[in-house]
Amino acid sequence: MRRGRLAGFDIGGTNIRAEVLGADTAGGVALRRGDCPDTMDGIVDAICDMVRGMEEEVAEPVVAVGVGCAGIVDHRGVVATSPNIPAIADFPLQSMLGDRLRRPVAVDNDATAALRGEMEGGAACDVSDALLVTFGTGIGAALLLDGEIRRGAHGLAGEAGHMIVAPGGPECMCGRRGCWERLASGDALGRAARAAAAAGQAPALKDRAAGRSEALRGEHVAELATTGDPVARRLLGEVASWVALGLNNLILLTSPQVIVLGGGLSEMGEVFVAPVRRALSNVFLEQGRRPPVELRQARHGDRAGVIGAAHLALDRLGSPEWHGPPERGR
Repeated sequence: MRRGRLAGFDIGGTNIRAEVLGADTAGGVALRRGDCPDTMDGIVDAICDMVRGMEEEVAEPVVAVGVGCAGIVDHRGVVATSPNIPAIADFPLQSMLGDRLRRPVAVDNDATAALRGEMEGGAACDVSDALLVTFGTGIGAALLLDGEIRRGAHGLAGEAGHMIVAPGGPECMCGRRGCWERLASGDALGRAARAAAAAGQAPALKDRAAGRSEALRGEHVAELATTGDPVARRLLGEVASWVALGLNNLILLTSPQVIVLGGGLSEMGEVFVAPVRRALSNVFLEQGRRPPVELRQARHGDRAGVIGAAHLALDRLGSPEWHGPPERGR
C-alpha cells in the first residue's frame, strides 16, 4: 500500500470529529473537531479543509478517507436523510468527496463505522458474529456475521431503532408510534426524568438541572444512579427493560456471540449494562436452549466511529472497485 495516512470522520449534529491513523492503523493522531455546516456543500468543504489541515500537521499525505454519518446511508455512500442535519436529502457524499479529494472515500452509517472500529482492538475484535447497538439520542445497529459486516441488499440494514415494540406507544419522529428508540434510548431516559421531576417525584434529579425539570437529560439520571438514588435507578431500570425487549428480538433474528453496547448510554458502564443484563435474563425465554449471548460495553467509546471510518477507508483502498488516481491534485 502507498505510504501515507488514513483519515476517519464522524459527522454529528453540531460538529465533525476526525482522526488520522497510520497506514498500519495503529494509534490515532491529530484528533480534530470542527463545526458541522448546515448545508451539504458546506459539509464537503469542511471535510476537505480538515483533510488538508491534517496532512499539514502530520507532514504526510492522507491516502484514503472514511466517513460515518447518522442516517440512512446506502451502498453507494448516498445519505438519504440524517436525523442530525435537516438539510441532508439524497446527499451523494461519497462521490462528492471522491471527486474533490481524488482518492478512495468510504461513506457509511455511523453504527456500521462504530462496529468496524470495535472490530479493531475493541469489543468485537475476537468474534466472528456480533451485533453492535448504539444507544444515544436514537438507536442504531450494525451486524457482523461470519466475519463480515452485513449491510443488506441496498446497504440500509441496521435501522433497529424503528422496530415497533409497543404498538400505539409514544409517537416517533418517523411518524409511527411505539418505535424502540422512543422507549429505550438516551432521549427516552431524559424524557422519563423530566416527567418524573415535573410530577414532583424526583427532587434530587431536578437539583441536578439547577431546579429546571425541562433541562433534565439522560446523563443526569446516570450521574444520580451511580450514587444509588432510588428514583434514578427505577427510571434506568424501566429503560433497561425496553432495551432488553429489543435486544431479545435481535438475538432471535441474528444469533450473535456478542452484543456490543455503544453510544452515550453505554458510557455509564455497569450502571447501564448491569440492569440491561438482568432485564435480558428475564425476557430472553430461549436462554437455556441457546448458547449464552455476552453483553459487552464498547471499548473505544466515542472514538469507535472515527477509527472504524478510517478502517472502512482502508478497505476501500484495497478494493478493485476503486479506479481513481489518488496521486493527482486535491
